Amino acid sequence: MLKGEKVFLRAVELEDSRIISAWLNDRETNINLDIIYPLSKRYADSYVLSAEEENNKRIFIIDNHDRKPIGLFIIDKIKWEYRNCEIGIVIYDKNSRGKGLGEDALRTGLDFIFNEMNMNLVYLHVLSDNKAALNLYRKLGFEFEGELRERIYKNGRYHNLIVMSKKREGGDNDENWIDK
Repeated sequence: MLKGEKVFLRAVELEDSRIISAWLNDRETNINLDIIYPLSKRYADSYVLSAEEENNKRIFIIDNHDRKPIGLFIIDKIKWEYRNCEIGIVIYDKNSRGKGLGEDALRTGLDFIFNEMNMNLVYLHVLSDNKAALNLYRKLGFEFEGELRERIYKNGRYHNLIVMSKKREGGDNDENWIDK
């Protein structure tokens, strides 16, 4: 279990499948995610089990200090040989939004990724009109890498995806490899 100031990140358990299934079917929250179709509990079960079996994915439940599940923090596409991975975070509990819990979960997850997993770079994709997420990622030091045009179709229109990344602080300096 990873402890932040306001939240805990804990390993996902099969018993969490029911709440994950409900979360994945929350159309209002998933408006900013790449989830289109209703998903079954069986899908949630296999999603949880796949995290146990795959070496390149970890799924954490975000619990508040009362140990109530409020969201997910996902480390995906882990490239151990290149020391990078993709992340995703969502606070599903609507009453827990706007209280700094997502920021604390993200800080806690990044600390784990950089200092325990020894990753050098973390990247993510975010819808271009998800201003709250973009502001949070910028605040925590993520930098704009590019924009993937019209990658997601939601609510009758196409949306661009922003790619952002964050390097380990105090890590290798990219410019040092150039022989001047």
